[in-house]
Amino acid sequence: MLKLLRRAGLRRPVFFLALAVAIVVAGGCYSTDYRRTMAANVSLLSDMSDKLADYCRTYFKLDDRQLSSEEMGEFYYAFNKANAFSSSTPREASRPSHRDFIKLLNAYEKFAHAADEYRLDGKVNPAMLASLLSQHDQVRHLAGKVSEDLKNEPD
Repeated sequence: MLKLLRRAGLRRPVFFLALAVAIVVAGGCYSTDYRRTMAANVSLLSDMSDKLADYCRTYFKLDDRQLSSEEMGEFYYAFNKANAFSSSTPREASRPSHRDFIKLLNAYEKFAHAADEYRLDGKVNPAMLASLLSQHDQVRHLAGKVSEDLKNEPD
């Protein structure tokens, strides 16, 4: 067996150098993937928050009809997708971007539920609309914070 390992070059320093480089590259891909996927999830939540705020401003009217519960599902899907990503990155939990992303998720979820309740109430309520738009502003602010965190974090 030892002869086989020697012939395969496993005892040579070049092999170990190549192995070390491969590990570093793999680690770099993981870090890059975290950044790219985090940025995509932040963008998704931000865009869906903008769309939901637009629906709130029009009192959930599309043409001449009310937005349906099924159509609201896209907002919950975005939350579930982003939440699944967050749950799949426990090694990144100490990163500022991850901590702020959790805050973003919570703010988005609160906004989506409050907007859905407003939709179901079916009544125009300027005070509630103002509250919803304030929640939307908070989601946008937190999305910007996560994006800044990603720029400032080392790989």
